Amino acid sequence: MAPEQETSRKKAKREQILTAARRLFLQQGFAQTSTEAIRLTAGVSKETLYRYYASKEELFADVLQQLTLEQIPQLEVESLPEMRDREAFRLALLRLSQRLIAVMMQPEYLALLRIIVAETPRFPQLGALFRATVPEQSLASLTALFQQEGEALDGEAVARMLLGSLLTYALLDGLLATDSAPPPPERLVAIVDLLIRAISTHGKEFCSHDESTSFLA
Repeated sequence: MAPEQETSRKKAKREQILTAARRLFLQQGFAQTSTEAIRLTAGVSKETLYRYYASKEELFADVLQQLTLEQIPQLEVESLPEMRDREAFRLALLRLSQRLIAVMMQPEYLALLRIIVAETPRFPQLGALFRATVPEQSLASLTALFQQEGEALDGEAVARMLLGSLLTYALLDGLLATDSAPPPPERLVAIVDLLIRAISTHGKEFCSHDESTSFLA
């Protein structure tokens, strides 16, 4: 078998296992889903299952990854406009916010989040798995982005302001709502604009290449 065929076959087998695991986790929760049930639903042998996933926690982590990180392109800090280009920076933050909230408000993501909230007291590792997906990775990337402007600006604090605002929608209008609904576009615009104003009130000025101007000028 050619290497590319082998790679394709392994990818298909992994997807087969993941699809079965995701269905069972959403239907039954983490505790009630056994690796044997996943194996039977996926139609694979024990040897095959454990070749790809050594534990149920690894499977759950991959399901979370599939629903979150794989749908958000890695935030490349270097590719984003500098804060001195106010409008370009504003639009970049707005697009990022739209991508993040779209992931957070997915019905399957919210269903998995309910599982994590319900079962973390018994399975603390689930909380760590959740933190490692959208929250921590997005926080790290955003912190690096804002920190580019120097030590005068607390990059982590600003990043938490943005992520915290988005997470309230996932919590109040998603997780705890009967009918979940994403925020209207104008709310995301308001969040980004308020964030930019908050940065400006920190007292830092951003200079364009041609002249010195306030970030809000």
